[in-house]
Amino acid sequence: MNRLGYLFLRGLADVFRLIPFPVLYVLSDVFAFVLQHVVGYRRKVMDDNLALAFPEKTEEERRRIRNKAYRNITDIILETMKGFTMSIKATERRCKVLNPEVPNKYLGNGQSIMLGGSHFNCWEWTGIAMPPALKGTVVTAFKAVKNPFVDEYYNAKRSKSGMVMVNMNETYPAMRKLSDKTCCFILLSDQSPSNRKSAHWVDFFGVDTAFLPGLDFLARRFQYPAVYYDVKRVRRGYYEVTYTDICSDTSKISEGDITRAYADLLEKTIRQQPENWLWSHKRWKMSRNEPV
Repeated sequence: MNRLGYLFLRGLADVFRLIPFPVLYVLSDVFAFVLQHVVGYRRKVMDDNLALAFPEKTEEERRRIRNKAYRNITDIILETMKGFTMSIKATERRCKVLNPEVPNKYLGNGQSIMLGGSHFNCWEWTGIAMPPALKGTVVTAFKAVKNPFVDEYYNAKRSKSGMVMVNMNETYPAMRKLSDKTCCFILLSDQSPSNRKSAHWVDFFGVDTAFLPGLDFLARRFQYPAVYYDVKRVRRGYYEVTYTDICSDTSKISEGDITRAYADLLEKTIRQQPENWLWSHKRWKMSRNEPV
């Protein structure tokens, strides 16, 4: 069954190679309608999240965000499939990195960095577009899928522009192993952690929210500068990546400072284009003092 699933994915990728982008987005509109109005995919989760994050907005305003959020989900899925067979240059044209000089001021001097991102807009294209502009080995942590053939295929496509893929459970050992090289370590840190005890609790959209501690912990542990990257959808099928310093000297800060700064930057990013975040994720399922 695993091999059949892999062969199906390969065949689907070959089909998407032939689909022009205008047709791709017509399909995305159709799938978004089905996902929202026929399947009703996580509609209550999205409504609850939006009500918690935007209490100042009217129900109609939140409804419009939700409708666009469904289209964002299907756009990302289909763009990811299309991206499997897109050239690196084509991906770079559609996902432009505006200011690589921000991370490169560290990397160019032989200093490794931590780079904090999120599941905002098409993060798969971003992972292909960023490495060619960075002056170091780019390493990112991934969560393995159950099908080993599909997992290998995914990671081969993700690494085609030079990205080194590391299982998220092996991030710390990999960083130790690569400590003598100039590297950019990417962590997507916006989703809810599984462990309450190790979580960092910060204000996020006015709510006491648990965040993954990895970006903060690893930057301080290895004393690497921390940088945030923001991805904006310019128009359908086109994105821009912008880097922002979080902390240039992580040897002098306290635990949680990087997480708080990251959360503030992430909230700013989301507020600018709220429909482009994954509101279907149960982001506030965890409270500080109660069981999950």
